[in-house]
Amino acid sequence: MWGDLHESKKLILVLPEKIEAGKANRLFRELGADLHYDVYSFKAEHAEPWQSESLLYIDLKVNGVKVDAQEDFDQIDAIYLFATRPSSDQGKVLYLLEKIIEKFDAKCEYDGKKFDPIEVQKDWDSVNDFLLKEWGEEPGSKSLRIMIEENYA
Repeated sequence: MWGDLHESKKLILVLPEKIEAGKANRLFRELGADLHYDVYSFKAEHAEPWQSESLLYIDLKVNGVKVDAQEDFDQIDAIYLFATRPSSDQGKVLYLLEKIIEKFDAKCEYDGKKFDPIEVQKDWDSVNDFLLKEWGEEPGSKSLRIMIEENYA
């Protein structure tokens, strides 16, 4: 086992009220999301074969229970696959999150605190530092992906 490789980071967006699936679909599509049967994601401009193809994955919930995209929901869990995307994507992800928050009029929290992109980036920079110093790897590297796979083998 390799230990904590910071595979993903989750941000929780709470909506002021339940939103209908049709309206949500329009909003996600306006933001550039792709719908894959029952889940949304935001495609990265480029991905090496070992990297995640998406910048951000979206899980939808109603009353804390995960639902498909065809259902109404009141919470968005935005999941950034931190370790399998290069650190140069982090600013893009934070900008995208700000757009999602605005579009859905949501309140967002990260790690139990109110979302502040500057503070989130500080946290992510400390994780970048940890990965480099502890494992000699950077987010998005092929070696880090292999280590992640070994963690789950």
